[in-house]
Amino acid sequence: MTLSLSTLLILGSCSDKNSLENKQEQRVDSLIGAGRDSLFSDIPAAKKYLQEAMNRTKDSMKYYDAFEAYSSIYYLENKYDSGLLMKQKTLVFLEKQPKATRRQELMASVYNAIGVYYAQMNKPDSAIIFLQKSLQCPPSIESKPDLYINLSDQYKFKGDLPTATYYLRLGLAVSDSFDLDKFKFPIYLGLGDIYLGLRDFKRADEYYLRAEKDYPNRKFNEKVIFSNNRGNYYYYKKEYKKSLACFKRAEKDLESTNYDFFKNMVYGNISDVYLNLNQLDSCKYYYEKAEPYFKSIDHKTILYYINATKIGVAVAENNFALARKLQQEIKSDEGIEPNILSVRTEYLEKLALKTNDYKSAYQYLKKRMIVNDSLRDDATQQRIADLDMQYKQDSTLMKKDLLIQKKSAEAQTFKLSTYLWILISLVGLISAIFGYYIIKKRNNMQRMKFIEQISNLRIGNIRNRISPHFMFNVLNNEMQGVDEEKKQRLFTLIHLLRKSLEMTEETSIMLVDEIDFAKAYIELNKQKVGDNLTVSWDISEHVDLNNARIIPMMLQIPIENALKHGFPGMEGEKKLSIKILREEEGIRIFVTDNGKGYHPNGVSSPTSTGTGLRVLNQTLQILNARNRQKAVFLIQNIGTQGETGTKVEIFIPHHYKYEYK
Repeated sequence: MTLSLSTLLILGSCSDKNSLENKQEQRVDSLIGAGRDSLFSDIPAAKKYLQEAMNRTKDSMKYYDAFEAYSSIYYLENKYDSGLLMKQKTLVFLEKQPKATRRQELMASVYNAIGVYYAQMNKPDSAIIFLQKSLQCPPSIESKPDLYINLSDQYKFKGDLPTATYYLRLGLAVSDSFDLDKFKFPIYLGLGDIYLGLRDFKRADEYYLRAEKDYPNRKFNEKVIFSNNRGNYYYYKKEYKKSLACFKRAEKDLESTNYDFFKNMVYGNISDVYLNLNQLDSCKYYYEKAEPYFKSIDHKTILYYINATKIGVAVAENNFALARKLQQEIKSDEGIEPNILSVRTEYLEKLALKTNDYKSAYQYLKKRMIVNDSLRDDATQQRIADLDMQYKQDSTLMKKDLLIQKKSAEAQTFKLSTYLWILISLVGLISAIFGYYIIKKRNNMQRMKFIEQISNLRIGNIRNRISPHFMFNVLNNEMQGVDEEKKQRLFTLIHLLRKSLEMTEETSIMLVDEIDFAKAYIELNKQKVGDNLTVSWDISEHVDLNNARIIPMMLQIPIENALKHGFPGMEGEKKLSIKILREEEGIRIFVTDNGKGYHPNGVSSPTSTGTGLRVLNQTLQILNARNRQKAVFLIQNIGTQGETGTKVEIFIPHHYKYEYK
């Protein structure tokens, strides 16, 4: 068959028309892609690309694809309400369209963006509702990890850290399965932030270092967030110079941009660091830059944080009238994160001390301790729940993988001949048995791993109990009848209390630090015991105090028990001796007194709870389980020539490991 010339001309014109339409569509797709890629690096270029894409299209899916991307520019320019209206207009259009893959993906993107809007407005519950809607659309595989990251951020904001971690792990699973490596950086960063919130600095650092490997290849906005959050890590570790370097890097990246929210948040963090470095002029400079912006958007949390920094500066400059005025500006602590609440309370405590308002200082100290202890207890419970969830999730995934493999093997058998089916069945059975034992072994290994981690958390919880026990016992005695003459003693007490809290954060401390702490405790309690107290220290010159380590408060607890329970009501000279020797296998310590003796089942004091000894014994049990050569803590009564007393013997082997894993 042959075609006429007219037919060829018609077909040629149709072909040209289709080719032109394809080129036009490709050009629009290219413009939309370029616009989205430029959002966080070059806003003017993004506007140009997306406006051209909208000009080339009409009231179509392509138009609203570009329109939705363009609305994100308003978010970046802090015009959140205008951006939200454009997102909602896009949603109205999409709801009228027939269901199709691109329509569902675009709806998921809009719901995600609306969720981000509510996140910026500090409304996590509303944000989660829209982010979950986005997840139900469903979104494209490529955008799922981003959605999981946003959900994680909101649950983290609400304090639900296990759920926040769960969504990050989902995002990591999708990224691994589909080679979406670009999402691993924000996921690692998010996990680092979560473990930083739990004050698990070791694991936080591990995830930050994983993210940092890809730092040079990241977009501008991701680099800024990483630098800011890494700065927070060093801030909470009290490594303020390293913290400042990270915040300064973020400030430099933001310098020539219009991202006001991030820029001013970094200013607030830099201000706080300068306060801790005692560079007050620089501190003022940065909080004066940040405060007007957050007042304009009425961001209560960050304004509370800036107010705390300003109080800290006023106290450091002894401007007590200004500090009192700033204190009155905040009417309520409701909804404020515990970490920020603790910072402001600490500055108010310093203000009360400097103005000789010891009663208020005690109340602020008590409040801060309650907040900090609550943080520790909550963090411990969250971490245990997190580990349990991870174990269940991993076990479920392994069972699912086994089921998929089983179904796949069954499907293959229908395609094979009878003999081949029998052969494959036998191989499949052997593989299933082999696989079962491998998975069982993996489960057992993983179970042991999590038991070890939970043991770690439990001992952390045990150690947390000792600090409030010690602090409040001493403080309740010292606060009776405080006057000017006891001012110096109160400062010594506060120092002692803070040192106690720092010590209980560590698994072990240098022996020299424990001795210094014990001496300070004795000095503080001498007056209550009486002038007839004599204390002798006999420390062998062969003991390297700066390298030998000991469990925190292991020496202080028997000294405390001697002063509190052994000597009260006793007549005559009161003797307390501490002897420290270096032996071939370790360090041996003796704490001896001539008091009433050790009566664990008796009532030695109406305020005695036995917490110190109980915590110490529980700690030793867990640590000794990890060491071949055991540490020893023995208490025995002594009686010679009509005298009574108590002798405590402590033995710490050389190379003793203070680890739980």
